[in-house]
Amino acid sequence: MLPTYRASARSARHIASTARLLSSASGDYLNNAKIPTYHFQDSLPRLPIPDIKDTAQRYLNSAAPLLTDAEFATTKLAMAEFEAGIGKKLHEDIVARDKSRYSSFISEPWFDMYLSNRQELPLNINPQLTFKNDEARTDAASRTAALVVSSARFYKTLKDLKLDPDMFHTQACMGGTGTGFFKFLNGKGGSDQFNTVCSMLPRQYAFYGAYLYGTYPLDMSQYNGLFNSTRVPGKDTDRLVKGEGGHVVIQYGNDFFKLEVVRPDGNIVSQGEIEHAVRHILSSKPDTSKPPVGILTTCERTAWAKTREAMLESPVNRQSIADIDSALFAICLDHHQPVDFLDQQDTMLYGGSSPQRGRNRWYDKSFQLIVLPNGTAAVNFEHSWGDGVAVLRYFNEVAADAVKRPV
Repeated sequence: MLPTYRASARSARHIASTARLLSSASGDYLNNAKIPTYHFQDSLPRLPIPDIKDTAQRYLNSAAPLLTDAEFATTKLAMAEFEAGIGKKLHEDIVARDKSRYSSFISEPWFDMYLSNRQELPLNINPQLTFKNDEARTDAASRTAALVVSSARFYKTLKDLKLDPDMFHTQACMGGTGTGFFKFLNGKGGSDQFNTVCSMLPRQYAFYGAYLYGTYPLDMSQYNGLFNSTRVPGKDTDRLVKGEGGHVVIQYGNDFFKLEVVRPDGNIVSQGEIEHAVRHILSSKPDTSKPPVGILTTCERTAWAKTREAMLESPVNRQSIADIDSALFAICLDHHQPVDFLDQQDTMLYGGSSPQRGRNRWYDKSFQLIVLPNGTAAVNFEHSWGDGVAVLRYFNEVAADAVKRPV
């Protein structure tokens, strides 16, 4: 059995400055959408389910050029048997499942594909995105603070439904190309009119109002997994859990620190206070003598599930892991500077040449913010909760906002 491990859970009030500069509520938003974030979600057209006969015929059309006449005749008989038997039953099952799904009928198989995968997360599942360097912030503390505040602003904007819905515009006056079927609309709407009209439409009809303006609202169901989310290992399949809280978990050496960045009243902790807290953590030499618990998240999933189950027998471990699972996201402060660009990318992906080599990571988190001593930063994200759309929007908007923050 693993030795009992106590994650350091120092709150912001213990390690941060007592001087607090509270932002105004409106100033905490990245944008203040006139159309609520999920306004179009209920009226999005369902992904059509093709008829089983059409599916069978398309398969035969694809197979025909590759088979001899005799082979094709055999395949045609097999397809007819499939269509009348198990294929018909499977089709009926898909139709029934689709009626009860918030998103597409393919969502559940998508999640299962990842969650049932028993391979290790680094390299196999988790990708990384590296931010452009911020020339005004060339140390870990200042870069971390700016990125955390911008991340908290994104979180609050999303939570309060102030994040602009994801949409594809065709009108030039609304950011589209102004070509194609809807080009006759160019200049006849505009974003102000569009926002006013669509925000007044009932949710169950909102998509069709947007469509009349040549705009296609996009599915945003995956944004729910961006913050406070963790992939929990299981013996046969993993599961996604969603927590609550305004804290992040910072990993430095083999220690974990719990830091509040969004207060219970909804205000975001000031950038100066967060930077002070990070500098306090970095002021000590990283302790690598303790068991590197984070390395367990790099294990084969079933093995990690058994180990985690044993760890949870300890009340201290149970609370520490609950704090990690429910955190907005994880922050990894590396004390090793990569030797070159390739090593830097490897470091962000799986640990690279760092002596810790992934020991101060928690790959189960929805995403980790990794910051190097020179301020270079990246996002490493767990892929099962969603595709790259939500992560890329978070990445781009946080990057743009962070460089504008005061130094």
